[in-house]
Amino acid sequence: MLGWKVNRRGACAAVLALMVLPHAVHAESHLLPIRIGLPHKTLALDYFLINDWRLYLEARLNHPVEAVVHGRFNNSTTELLHSKLDFAWVTDHPDRQLGDQVRLVAMPLYGGQPYTSSYVIVSAHDKQTASLQNLKGAVFAFADRQPNGSYLDVRYQLLSAGEVPDRFFTKVFFTHSHKDVIKAVAMGLAHAGAVDSVVWDIMLEQQPHLTALTRIIARSAEYGAPAFLANRQVSQADFASVQQVLLNMHQDAQGRELLKRMRVDAFVAGDERYYQRQQLMRRALGEE
Repeated sequence: MLGWKVNRRGACAAVLALMVLPHAVHAESHLLPIRIGLPHKTLALDYFLINDWRLYLEARLNHPVEAVVHGRFNNSTTELLHSKLDFAWVTDHPDRQLGDQVRLVAMPLYGGQPYTSSYVIVSAHDKQTASLQNLKGAVFAFADRQPNGSYLDVRYQLLSAGEVPDRFFTKVFFTHSHKDVIKAVAMGLAHAGAVDSVVWDIMLEQQPHLTALTRIIARSAEYGAPAFLANRQVSQADFASVQQVLLNMHQDAQGRELLKRMRVDAFVAGDERYYQRQQLMRRALGEE
């Protein structure tokens, strides 16, 4: 029986008993569950999907797995750094504070590529705004202040255009989710906002009445997709077992169904070169 634990920050954790399959990949034989951190964005807080994926991993690893779901973007990264998590699927890699404390396990493919991007959106009633540069003095919504993804990209675009990012907008506020950025723009709480392309595509399918209230005026260049990381303290056996399960998900029916629900084509082995654009933007903005 599944039990959810919710703390005051809205973080949720799920732990279930061990499931054993005769041909499972064997994780290292220790008693503690493998703890995997998931930030709020990656699976859109779909707890049924999260639990089904956790069960899938348990069965193939032949070892208990605990899914730790955080409402704030950087909690998984912080706990990974402090060895409170074994693995985490993060939205803010590469992060300088992690240094050599993590190893890149895998990357998701979206549309066949290990990249994601962000969109700048305005109200559908706004027929005049044609570019980010037209938004000088506007009220702008971001999901989070993390130096990654759309927040990083918008500020980098402004810097590249000769603007001072911190002075360009009259007001900036943070909604703590990309879905709420769309809502803020749709409801007129912000003139414009930046939203992750993967989240936008999911919302376009699931809540088209909401996305129809906004329109995309700019698409960023691509940058490395959310990374699946391992804590450096994780044994090589556990690292290899988890990586093998992820890379093989697209090869069985249950794995393919889960990937479809995740809006992921497949997982591939991680390559730090795909995160060079994030590094370039951070360096230009003095955030490394």
